Amino acid sequence: MGKSTLRMLAACALCGALSGCGLTAREWGGGVAGVLVASDAGYLKAPFVGAAYLFYTVLDPAAPNWGIEEARQGEDRYALVLTMKAIHSGGDGEARQVFGRRAAQLGRQEGFEGYDILSYQEGVESTRPVARKVAYGEVRLRRAAVVPTAPVADSPR
Repeated sequence: MGKSTLRMLAACALCGALSGCGLTAREWGGGVAGVLVASDAGYLKAPFVGAAYLFYTVLDPAAPNWGIEEARQGEDRYALVLTMKAIHSGGDGEARQVFGRRAAQLGRQEGFEGYDILSYQEGVESTRPVARKVAYGEVRLRRAAVVPTAPVADSPR
């Protein structure tokens, strides 16, 4: 293995570390093997490595496909807006699931026992340069039922 290959391995390891990916030792082994194969094939030249890094940072498979913005509309109401990443891999049918998961999280707050979906709609926003899928909805949180407790009398001795 030449000096340039070792430098490229070190650069790839550094890029992985700086991008914050939490790879296990087993996954690193697969990455190193891939780098060695790419090196033997002659693909570890600066343009190829730069393009691969750019592709990974734009696509980033570990990033969530949907962003959520929420606005509190009242003491027990929330408006949720979900926006899909402009460049994504998968996640086309996930909007309702992501919406329901966030509504359930809100419904588990202290003093609430669930939620009701008041409105929900999906669509596409024609933004430039790439159109994005969006979902809008409103959630009302259900208050937990307060059960009155009877005072406990002292027991005779």
